Amino acid sequence: MNGFNVANFLKGLEALVTGDGFKRVIQGLNINSIRVAGLIPTASTEPSRESLETSFEGLIVSSSQTALGDVTFLIPRDYDEGVDKLDLRFLVNSGGDTNTPTIDCAMYRKRAGAALSSDIDPTISAAVNNNTAKAGYVEVRSHGDGWKAGDAVTCVFTTSAHTTDDFHVYGFEAVYASDLAYYEDDERSISDE
Repeated sequence: MNGFNVANFLKGLEALVTGDGFKRVIQGLNINSIRVAGLIPTASTEPSRESLETSFEGLIVSSSQTALGDVTFLIPRDYDEGVDKLDLRFLVNSGGDTNTPTIDCAMYRKRAGAALSSDIDPTISAAVNNNTAKAGYVEVRSHGDGWKAGDAVTCVFTTSAHTTDDFHVYGFEAVYASDLAYYEDDERSISDE
């Protein structure tokens, strides 16, 4: 007999966000989405796509560089404006223990019928772990910045304070608070009617 399984349903929703809404990940936005001057990072670009550890590729920002890259994406249609939380998460560490590097982000919004915003200047959660054996998450937090479903977002990421050691990026994701309901700001029809 096939029936509704509450545990499987909740697991499929990923994890609940404290307060209103649900925690969701923007599908398709990952470390492979990061661009450098519009190009996909390779072994000869900066940052470079290289082996960080045996059998594990990621991005390396050399000690002499600060550009981490940029991403552009749309705020999903199920974004919960009432909670208004968007986090861009990097799994990172330093290539050495001399520096305590940081990530910074210039974030811009383009909305239908509006001019490009100035830098929204999101909050950064913490410095990068300088333990070379352990990576940790650093979050670019944009909470309460008035995002709406359908907004276009460009993020320009830079690094600082790593003049001696390389900077390693193992992963990247964008998580947000979702109301799990499709929200259409201007109620446009997608049918031919």
